[in-house]
Amino acid sequence: MLVIFAGSVVVLCLVAALVFDLGMSWMLRRQEQNVVDPGALAAAQYIPSLAGPGATPAMVEAACFYARQSGFFSGATTNDGCLPANDPNQAILTVNYPPVGAQAGAFEGRLGFVQVAISRQHPNFFLGIIGQPTSTVAASAIAADTTGDSNSYSLIALDTGCTNGSGQLGGTGGSSSTTTAKVSIVPAIDSSGKPYNGGYVQVNSLSNCSNDPAAPTTTTCLDSGTAGLQVAGGSGISAPAIFVSGTCANSGTITTNAGNGIVTQGALQVGDPLAELVPPDPTTYPTPTCGASGTATDPVSASGCKFNAAGTYQMQPGVYYGGWSIGNNVTLELASGTYIMAGGGIKLNAGGSITSVVGTSGPAPVMIFSTDDPTYHTACVASPGGTGCQGSIDLTANSTLDVTGLTSGQYAGLVVWQDGRPQTASCVQPTANCNVTLGGQTTLNIAGTIYAPKVQVTLAGGGTVSQPANAAIQIISWRWQITGGSTLTMPYDPNQLYHLEQRGLVH
Repeated sequence: MLVIFAGSVVVLCLVAALVFDLGMSWMLRRQEQNVVDPGALAAAQYIPSLAGPGATPAMVEAACFYARQSGFFSGATTNDGCLPANDPNQAILTVNYPPVGAQAGAFEGRLGFVQVAISRQHPNFFLGIIGQPTSTVAASAIAADTTGDSNSYSLIALDTGCTNGSGQLGGTGGSSSTTTAKVSIVPAIDSSGKPYNGGYVQVNSLSNCSNDPAAPTTTTCLDSGTAGLQVAGGSGISAPAIFVSGTCANSGTITTNAGNGIVTQGALQVGDPLAELVPPDPTTYPTPTCGASGTATDPVSASGCKFNAAGTYQMQPGVYYGGWSIGNNVTLELASGTYIMAGGGIKLNAGGSITSVVGTSGPAPVMIFSTDDPTYHTACVASPGGTGCQGSIDLTANSTLDVTGLTSGQYAGLVVWQDGRPQTASCVQPTANCNVTLGGQTTLNIAGTIYAPKVQVTLAGGGTVSQPANAAIQIISWRWQITGGSTLTMPYDPNQLYHLEQRGLVH
């Protein structure tokens, strides 16, 4: 009976702890959430005036004001006094711009978003009896002020591993010969006559890790060697700012607003800015034919559209099972809308071309989305690369590629999207089954966001590609490479890119 009684006491203490101590923790967390929510909103009003990372005193004071209004930091006499010493429970108030840590989620490292967090210890009663005298209660909130704007980066390499060349200008590319590339990113001018705040370059890779800086440093890149960002000899990149989580190697030319060759190394890694975007469902879209003289698509065999006969084909939006293979002297004219390649991807052979048109001239807004055929998805997860599995988007040819992203709807601004969801095993690194390649065209006119979170995007022109003023390109990919002797001008114009969360609380 004594043993049973003793065990019952322990069980009762645990039940009481769940009811009382855990209930108290939830109540305190609710109080903290009532602090960080308005604090983040108040801090976010100072975002538009910032060009780079780092919380300002005004942000901290704005968050502190709401903490004091809710009874925290009772010993503080001003809004810059939200320190543990001024709170009876040693509360800690933190303001991060951009957000950091596990609580930041997909917003980690993203400019335009500010994070406010608060934490404190509170004594336990019943849990104290069984050896846990205190518990930490914390809450955080993230707010944005990016109305009418887009993600501030023009190039993002999401690879967070110890990888060399996650962002690469020039190099060997797909052949043994060394090529060069030049990229110029210049913010477009807004309606008030001022340049947009953006056009940055971010490379998450820690390169070989052992030689990477432990803290952010703004230094000149190594003259040669391997690193997360590599600029080969003869290549060059010019951008408002360049951030590398590891190191950079430059045997070419790097120019930023801070000065020639100056790159922020050891920078914070950023999360995938589009990670929470819900992809289109192929089963809800119509199944068009392969053009007036083509055969109908076959969702059972996923044979796809094979354009072998020379000519022009007018394509309608919808889902194409098995993708497209575009032969020599074939032109596809795309009407406005969403084109889903359910397995197979796109292969643009030499001499083929794609242009999006309204009537007979002018680019129509389109989005090309590549994913698995739903019929074969389970098999594709088990064995990538088979029938109906997501394929590469290869738009390498010697002719025209003229497309612009959607201008309305939930996918406005997206022009190419290579599905990178974790369950889509067909397209997870290190496989190259689903890489996106754009290059070789005599006319390359593409505007919008290219999103390929698990694979590499390559811009590989065979010669000099002159971009018109409306070629506002943004690449968000696992890795990116620009090579092939191209000269690429990338004006940062958020009006033509995918627009992210706007103003207010987002997390």
